[in-house]
Amino acid sequence: MKIVLTLGLSLTLVTTGFAQRIDDEEPSTGKIVNTSLSQIRRAADAYRQVWVRFRVQFVSMGTVKNPFFTRFVPEKYANFYAWAGEQHIWQKDQYETPFPLLFLPKQSAQLEELYQLKLYTQMDVIGIVRNVFSGEPWIEIRGFKLGARKVTTSVLTHMYRGEQFMKKRDWAKAISELSLAHSADIPDNVLLATHQNLAVCHLRLGESGIAVKHMRRAMALSEEPGYETRRLAQVAETNPELELDRTVTGAQIADHERPMWEAFEDLEMGSPR
Repeated sequence: MKIVLTLGLSLTLVTTGFAQRIDDEEPSTGKIVNTSLSQIRRAADAYRQVWVRFRVQFVSMGTVKNPFFTRFVPEKYANFYAWAGEQHIWQKDQYETPFPLLFLPKQSAQLEELYQLKLYTQMDVIGIVRNVFSGEPWIEIRGFKLGARKVTTSVLTHMYRGEQFMKKRDWAKAISELSLAHSADIPDNVLLATHQNLAVCHLRLGESGIAVKHMRRAMALSEEPGYETRRLAQVAETNPELELDRTVTGAQIADHERPMWEAFEDLEMGSPR
């Protein structure tokens, strides 16, 4: 899959000084900021000319066509697309929005390795935010390390189906799908989401003991648990009945799935001929 991005930027602020920046600079360990791609994009200007380390999931090689206004010309840099390591790519809107502005110098010793990467490969990258155009950071990647775990299309399918069943409040089917997605080989952010979703499903069914186990695992996987994660963990431990699904619905059996004898019973109970 090769994606082409054409950017129509009118960048009158770009000067020859930017083009002449020293190319062989290297960061010291103490100058590298551990962050996430999502955080960099939220505060791009704050990361300008900052060395960063973050996790991504490889999508494809790409071609950003804007050679007149950036240092990242195709002759010198290989462009590639990736999802942020924390993106929920089993959700359609997340899957369809990879980040396109990652550039590896073509003199890099890892160039051939980059060309051979497969979809969903997890990478920890080190780079520098060279500039910010139209609110987006343009990031030069100086090195990467491959992760041992990655998602598969099968895992994404089960995660997607599980969340769709959750929206329909079909908790049992959601548990079945999410359990199939659950695996020790998937990245931590996906594993965290499966535990949290499974906790919600079990809470809705009144199975608080199982829900507590899943929430504890989710909390252990989260470096900075968000409000909803912390709230669910507390509810599961102290007041699980608050999350119980008390909605009563009719039988979820389609007409074509009903047994044949119902048709005969209707005839027998009808008015005499």
